[in-house]
Amino acid sequence: MRPLLLTRRRVPRVVAAFGVSSILLSACRASEGTGPGATPTAVVIQAGNQQTAVAGAALPAALSVLVTDKDNKPVSGRRVDWDVGVGSGTANPSSSTTDSRGIATTSWTVGITAGTARLSAQVNGVNPAPFIATVLPGPAASMVAIPEAGFLGVGDTLRVRGSLRDQFGNVIVGQSFSFTSLDEARASVDGAGLVTALAPGAARVVAAASGRADTVLFTIGAAGSSPCGPTAARTLAVGEVVDPQAGTNSLAACLEAPPGTLSAEFALTVISTAPSFGLTSVADVFAVGTRAPTTAALMAPLPTGNTIAMPPGTLLGNMPSPAERFEQALRLREQQELPPLAGVAQQWHQEPRAQAALTPIRVGDDIRLNANSSQACSNADTRTGRVAAVGTRALVVSDKENPAGGYTDAEFASIAATFDTLVFPMDTAAFGAPSNISQYGRIILFYTRAVNQLTPANSNFTIGGFFFARDLYPRTARNSLPACATSNEQEMFYLLVPDPEGLVNGNRRAKDVVTRLNLNTIAHELQHLINASRRLYVNGAGTTTEQVWLDEGLSHLAEELLYLRISGYSSRSNLVLSDVNGLRAENFTTYASQNFSRFYGFLIAPETNSPYAPNDSLATRGAIWNFLRFAAARQGANGEATFLRQLVNSTTTGVANLQQVLGGGGFAEYLRDWSVSLIADDFSAATTAGLGARFVNPAWNFRSIFPGLRLSGGAALGVYPIATRTLNSNAPQRIVLAGGTSAYLRFSVPAGQRALVQLSSNGALPPAALRYGIVRLR
Repeated sequence: MRPLLLTRRRVPRVVAAFGVSSILLSACRASEGTGPGATPTAVVIQAGNQQTAVAGAALPAALSVLVTDKDNKPVSGRRVDWDVGVGSGTANPSSSTTDSRGIATTSWTVGITAGTARLSAQVNGVNPAPFIATVLPGPAASMVAIPEAGFLGVGDTLRVRGSLRDQFGNVIVGQSFSFTSLDEARASVDGAGLVTALAPGAARVVAAASGRADTVLFTIGAAGSSPCGPTAARTLAVGEVVDPQAGTNSLAACLEAPPGTLSAEFALTVISTAPSFGLTSVADVFAVGTRAPTTAALMAPLPTGNTIAMPPGTLLGNMPSPAERFEQALRLREQQELPPLAGVAQQWHQEPRAQAALTPIRVGDDIRLNANSSQACSNADTRTGRVAAVGTRALVVSDKENPAGGYTDAEFASIAATFDTLVFPMDTAAFGAPSNISQYGRIILFYTRAVNQLTPANSNFTIGGFFFARDLYPRTARNSLPACATSNEQEMFYLLVPDPEGLVNGNRRAKDVVTRLNLNTIAHELQHLINASRRLYVNGAGTTTEQVWLDEGLSHLAEELLYLRISGYSSRSNLVLSDVNGLRAENFTTYASQNFSRFYGFLIAPETNSPYAPNDSLATRGAIWNFLRFAAARQGANGEATFLRQLVNSTTTGVANLQQVLGGGGFAEYLRDWSVSLIADDFSAATTAGLGARFVNPAWNFRSIFPGLRLSGGAALGVYPIATRTLNSNAPQRIVLAGGTSAYLRFSVPAGQRALVQLSSNGALPPAALRYGIVRLR
């Protein structure tokens, strides 16, 4: 499993911090491949970076990298994997071997979306070498005029805009457009596309550029005619959600604000439910009669003096930290090393050995364990551990070389009791029981300085513990199937130890801080252990490893379950700021704040982040945690655990797993409803009451809590930080969404008036992968 990562900082004594030690990241299973020659320590770009090509074309020059060892000498015979970013095209070959000069090469055909494409050259155990390429639109293939159709009263005006696009729908900029009215008696148009309605009837306006043209049909009525044309007007109640209706080439909704003095406020949500993050969909959004929203900030009233402090750096975006890059390298090794060992593991598990009597174990006994965290099945880092506590489910082992000032046997016994009575029953109720391959019949909690040693001196991150799936595999080969010679053949975790004097790399670790951190770590890592062991030994034929984003989302949900259990809350408490602060602040800091930190990364950029992006970013983790919490709530209070166990007790992975558990088109429906909940839930009491249960996340009131998260400089965040667009009248917007990403367009309609909202995609109906909802917020 990947190590748990966090950023060092001091924990305030009075107010709660946003994270235990800033951002906690759970780490995953790791391994390192073997090959001829010296051990590589660097992979360096030699040629092919920063090229340019049109969408879907091959770059003109090959990519090449140099692999070197610690003495900067070339390493031959090493495998280099060319990992193309999602939607960034293909590499041919996808992997290659370094030659006698230490050089490996490939060619890169970029993807079909204009912008920046990314590829990284990966070598096991080494930081990857990143390539980027600029993708330009191809030749003009079509002209798209917006709006698709217009409805005016005599004297009204509306601007037509032309958009020249290539075969993939990429916009070609820098073009000159001409506009012509084919019915000048009924409508005129100027050189900038502004149409003026002159007389009732039909009028056609043509937009043209580069030999391509598109025609907009205008229907002109008497002065004061509705901008909605044949689309029936709807007056929505506060909290009501509707779908735009399909026409010939677009979707449309006509919204009428009730008479009175206040404008009605709305939000249009657009989400891509494409099953792969690499699939992109385009939406062209156009409105007539809308205005900017009248409430400028998406926030709940902030209680004076009721704020929660956040550590420095928490809200600096979603760029991978050194800790994240370390984690991603471990994940790559795991994916390449462990799957080929599944066959021998499953044979081993079926042997009579599994039925043998348990080995007696007592406090004071010694156990030798491999603590190597960077290589799966070679170069064992063998440590001698002393059994410090024997529980019903837990076997606590302490490295005999741990720093002085650590836990006493009585404290270890308390740790074992907490595992037995709190964490184990909580996680197994939610996710199912793990395998039991250990000869001791218990899960080992190995407290070892080997974990402390993973964090260099003066680092701004800490590797705090990990689960390593290699320990589930047998050490001995069978029937010509490979095995893992350095496996511990145990269900186990590796955990950080107290180090009050900073004897390991100069990093001081206070006992009380380590204790709180490790409890959260164990809850998180136990889900990973359950998931990995059930897939390997319990669920039957299928994949042995869940996709990272879903596995991590489930483990972050385990952290949330721990917070709720310790704090005495249910998953339907709709917790507000006052519920998580004050005397309860330490619990929120330790067990819940990290999910809020990760979710913040998603909220500030929902158009580029997704719950199922294959990048293991903080934003992805935050989004999948929140989506799983939302989906679990939809099952009812008594159905949450069943839903989670179905995801773990599965032979499919990722989106296919969610689709199977939610049934039919349920996954897409849930995504759409989740996107509505993020903008509308708790906007006001009236809004939530009108939404209905399907659009509500009942565990948390995010609009109450996020405004109270206080930056290190003392200023409260003050807002619910979801990024939105403003949908103004006659100002078209183009939205490009990858699978799982979403956009939020806010607007108002003046009292007693109507507005038309249209959606299309490159002049046609939007693709089925795009789902929509229009909700009245106020």
